[in-house]
Amino acid sequence: MPGVEDWMNCPLNIIQNLFDQNGQNVTPTQVKEYFSKKLTGRESLAWIPSLNDIPVHNLRPNTIVKYRCMIQDMFDPELYLGVYEVNDVQTGQKSLKCGKYKDIAECTPQQIVNMESSENKPMDRQTFYCVPIPGEADWVKLAYANQNVSDHGASSSQSRLKRPLEDDQEKRGEKHSNNQNGDVNMEAESLQQNNCPNQANGSNGTGVRSGTNCKPDLNHPLPGETGLTCLVKIYDDVDTFKVNDVVEFIGILSVDPAMAQFPDSQEGEEFETPEERQAHSPPPSLVPRLHVVLYNKLNHDNPLLPPLKTDSAYTEALSSLQSNIVNLRNELISVLEYSLLGDNLAAEYLLSHLISYVYGRADVMPLGKLSLNLSNCPNSRYYGGLMHRLISAILTKSHLLPMTIENMNTMKLIPKKDIKANRLESGILQLSDNTQLLIDETLLQTGQLNPQGVRNVTALGNLITWQKVEYDFNFHSQPFSTNVNVLILSEVKSLLPSDVQVPLNKKLTTDNIQEHFEQLDSRLTTEFLNKLRTYITLTHTMDYSVSEDLQKIIQDDFVDSRKDNPKAMTIDDFHALLNLLRLQTLSHCQPNPTPEMWNKVKTMERERRERLTQAAPTS
Repeated sequence: MPGVEDWMNCPLNIIQNLFDQNGQNVTPTQVKEYFSKKLTGRESLAWIPSLNDIPVHNLRPNTIVKYRCMIQDMFDPELYLGVYEVNDVQTGQKSLKCGKYKDIAECTPQQIVNMESSENKPMDRQTFYCVPIPGEADWVKLAYANQNVSDHGASSSQSRLKRPLEDDQEKRGEKHSNNQNGDVNMEAESLQQNNCPNQANGSNGTGVRSGTNCKPDLNHPLPGETGLTCLVKIYDDVDTFKVNDVVEFIGILSVDPAMAQFPDSQEGEEFETPEERQAHSPPPSLVPRLHVVLYNKLNHDNPLLPPLKTDSAYTEALSSLQSNIVNLRNELISVLEYSLLGDNLAAEYLLSHLISYVYGRADVMPLGKLSLNLSNCPNSRYYGGLMHRLISAILTKSHLLPMTIENMNTMKLIPKKDIKANRLESGILQLSDNTQLLIDETLLQTGQLNPQGVRNVTALGNLITWQKVEYDFNFHSQPFSTNVNVLILSEVKSLLPSDVQVPLNKKLTTDNIQEHFEQLDSRLTTEFLNKLRTYITLTHTMDYSVSEDLQKIIQDDFVDSRKDNPKAMTIDDFHALLNLLRLQTLSHCQPNPTPEMWNKVKTMERERRERLTQAAPTS
């Protein structure tokens, strides 16, 4: 790539030159314009090293890197010297330096920084605490890593449907053992030696993970995730970001050890608590800093598709999919039907669920969601894990939540503000848009919920019904809108609310559920899975509208259904039917429903309601 060395390896020199050329001033817009010209397509991005794939110790400081992440927290604005004066100790010559896009006011050995100069200009910038995208599938990480021109030690693994659930859970704890956070240098050792409390493992609420290692709590929302976290520093467009946004940041890597602050540090003591200093200034070897020059807000997290609908590759992918949609959809329904023990109706509802998402809100009511409760599921401790492994092989983001009394009483689902550390402690329900949450209620046994358990169950109910999570800010709660797809597996009707309940009609019998799922391995080839992954994402981006002729048919059907008994079709029932029609239409990759599709969803709902009547307990 011509000229790549200059701007990739020496970006601060480029910015200083822009600063000098513009009369000792450079704006974020000018910096953005310069680097945008260097990165004009997806191919050019492949040359940028990724913090998601390459350990920090293998990267040069002050070079251009990229980072795909979710914004977990937003810190208060940070003051810094945007312009500072340096004096040459030998010649006495004075000069001005640009302080943007760096953490330390740098100068040569023959120079000193004049902190008393009237030319110094204090400025402020915004700092985000960012984490790897929670629940991101292994295939997504692998695909992104393979798109990079250089892959320095990126590791990944592929899930197989036949592994027992315990093996899968063990794998989750091991698969990142050689990642960025495995490199703990002297800074982490210093942290360990600075009066770190030796308590039981777990967060002590001060931003430190207690225990023998005593590393900072990296605040991953999901248990077992260990990817690199980062302090991202923003210089413009601050108001365009919000907590839980998924973004790819491109910026200048900063890992100067001088940025680390430890519990016995006296710096800033007048304004910050020790807990806040430690949470906001962790060792940069564990939590590097990234000064952003460019960013891309990701509408989806699928590496098989371009980020924007305007890209020609998107149009080509959609056209190719539509030409083969009948066969592809039938094959996917066949796979889902097999996983649901031969239930075709449940497979149709599951497909509708998988492509559903919140496309808008009417006051507080989210529109477009289809939370699904599959009841009468097999009484097997492996079934939830096997279903999750199948779904995670297709979707970009997912998480399995085993619903047991112990988990409800002990797990931290709701994010909470830590006043001492002045940061947001993550919870399992802090998820980015279009994440699939699978709740395995088949594991639930009788028991007593404690107050924490009641709050967690209530939070799950609010997420499902209203698509919001009430973050705990100690003296008040703040609702955060979500767009999380919730699938509940249960033996009887779930304790949690849902938009649709479908009791499984099991036509296939098996003595070994793991061997049953093994039979799918030969069908789920990489080529087939990639088609399904593209298909699911494209359905989220398609337009949808109903013709006037079909609107007339639907209205007449609604009036006719209420003639004899108004309760036979309530307004809520009608809206649910319209939503199902929309999802079934999109599942065929069509922007407009047909009368045949309308008749199909009416039949689906009639059969589902008949099942519910048959499954209802008799007194």
